[in-house]
Amino acid sequence: MQMTGSLRIGIDTGGTFTDLVLLEESGRATQLKVPSTPDDPARALIGALRAAPLPEGGTIGSVAHGTTVATNAMLEERFHRLALVTTRGFRHVLEIARQSVPSGYGNSYFWVKPDRIVPLERVFEVTERMSYRGEVLTAFDEADARAVARALRAAGVEAVGICFLHAYANPEHERRMREILHAEHPGAVISISCEVWPEYREYERTVTTLVDAFVKPHVTGYLERAAAGLREIAPAAPLLIMKSNGGVLPAAAVTRQPISTALSGPAAGALGASWLARQAGYERVITIDTGGTSTDVCLVEGAEPQLTREGRIGRFPVRVPMIDIVSVGTGGGSIAWVGPDGGLRVGPRSAGAVPGPMGYGRGGDQPTVTDAHLVLGRVPDSLAGGAVRLDRGRSEAGVRDIATRLGLTTHCTPC
Repeated sequence: MQMTGSLRIGIDTGGTFTDLVLLEESGRATQLKVPSTPDDPARALIGALRAAPLPEGGTIGSVAHGTTVATNAMLEERFHRLALVTTRGFRHVLEIARQSVPSGYGNSYFWVKPDRIVPLERVFEVTERMSYRGEVLTAFDEADARAVARALRAAGVEAVGICFLHAYANPEHERRMREILHAEHPGAVISISCEVWPEYREYERTVTTLVDAFVKPHVTGYLERAAAGLREIAPAAPLLIMKSNGGVLPAAAVTRQPISTALSGPAAGALGASWLARQAGYERVITIDTGGTSTDVCLVEGAEPQLTREGRIGRFPVRVPMIDIVSVGTGGGSIAWVGPDGGLRVGPRSAGAVPGPMGYGRGGDQPTVTDAHLVLGRVPDSLAGGAVRLDRGRSEAGVRDIATRLGLTTHCTPC
């Protein structure tokens, strides 16, 4: 096919697969699916770009990218080496949280608070305090701050959220704490609440700041490598990253606002599904996007997804503008396990692409949702156009092990 116009490419990186859509000016679309590379998502992204069947004479005009890397990491709660620095006397801000009990428990007697995003032993206090007007009530203790910074380095902490009381009214102490941390622990990734979410409500501001610090190393490095790889393939094509609110940012700008991509992939899915529903004449729909690690649900009214500033990712409140999506840690790669009460549990841990479900034959030794569907005959013997071959026998062994521990059979018997 002869063509001289530019091409638009959309790429979605998930925990299990990376999907590419090539859109020509004529409206013709070509799809490509490749396994993700969790150790470095940029490798799968660049690999998909190199494998894209570009028509003769076509040039890549732009690449739009949605990613679930940060979303999946949060849903799987891989918060190792994340720490909080807060005002002395407020060490338990995450422990106290909010006095709200999830529906279905009746009262707090039956509900046990889940583990915090940062355990108490990784919460550090610094002597300082501001009033709600931004007045200094207690001076910033430099010696105290340096001792905390050295303790963080000694503990091997890699990401730090700094959230001082009323820093939204006066950011001076937070910024000085960041300077000291950079000097004493140069390798740490640091987020400060006065830049991430400078508004009142200590618990939500603290969690949002910690999420930003946590997301940075997961997103920033791989986007820089992806942009560098794209420049080799298509030097003039910009890499645009989907934001949680449905807009886009250049990849370079995301490094300054990584939390804005916390729901990047789910937002793209909700926008695409609502567009499709609108073409079919529906303005009120529920969109469901199930991937390898997560399932994302969005209520669409008036043909457009709704925006919120009080969203959640899993069980964590995140106060940034985002499409109103509910994400839970259940997908095709979610691992089945037997809980302490002897009941069946699925997720939030995922086998991802490496090692993947047991049926992949890549070393996975725990059954997943995909393995269950393979045993039931609902999944073909290969995925991604033959790139991933499935071994039904391995899946059956894993499902049988869980079934035996639960006193069940692998298949339902008709009544």
